[in-house]
Order: sequence, then C-alpha cells, then structure tokens
Amino acid sequence: MAGYFSFNKMITTSFVKVIYLFGSIALTAAGLALTTWAGLGLYHANISSQIGWRYVAIGAGTVIVGNLVWRILCELWIVLFNIHARLASIDDAMHLDRLPTPSFADAIKSQARDRSLPTRVPRETIHETKETYETARHASVLGLS
Repeated sequence: MAGYFSFNKMITTSFVKVIYLFGSIALTAAGLALTTWAGLGLYHANISSQIGWRYVAIGAGTVIVGNLVWRILCELWIVLFNIHARLASIDDAMHLDRLPTPSFADAIKSQARDRSLPTRVPRETIHETKETYETARHASVLGLS
C-alpha cells in the first residue's frame, strides 16, 4: 500500500488494458449499429442509396480501422509506462551502493553475479602468422609502377 500512495507502483498499465477493452467493445458496437441502421434504411428506402452506402462504409471502417487505431494508441500508452518501469529498475540497480547496510548490498551484487550468463569459451583458436613474400621489385597497389 505504501508503494501505491507514494506512486512507486504504477497501476496505469492494467487500467489502460481495461479501458482498451471497453473502448474496443464500444467501437465495435457503434460500427455494427451504424452499418445495421444504414442497411435497414437502404432496405426500407428511408435514406438515399448514396448516403446509405457511405454510412455502411463508415460503420465497417469504424469496426476495422477504428479498433486498429484504438489498439495502437493504447499500446503507446502502455509502452510509455513500461519505459518508466524500466528506468525505475535501472535507478534502483544504480543505487545499490547507497543502501544502509553494506552486507545487504554485497549479497544482492553476489546474487546478480551468480545469475549472470557463463562466459563463452571460443571453439577454435586463431594464430596469426606473418608471411613475407619476396618480390623482385616494389610494385604499387594497382601494379602500375
């Protein structure tokens, strides 16, 4: 609870996911409602065919493109909050030396070293040798002189 009130724990990513769910349901319902209304208006000849087909296209576009754009916007918000979480973890890792008990900091550092990946052993060794070639005369790089 202390992390919640001091804004150290971010709850916005789960909040954005819930907002995304409600928004996608609303966009889909609105697009389908507009398409159905325009289709019924065309069927009963209550609206002109040009306006009716435009409403059908707008409704279908809302379902497809609207949901895609809504998803992209919500993902951008989540990415921004994940960047904050990464920066906070980097900040916490950099301040390990400033912990009040040095033994605790040493224990965390040793655990971090233990979890590191093993060093890679090269599969083959390469020995460089310099070979000299005797030429009758010194030539330029292009061999023109």
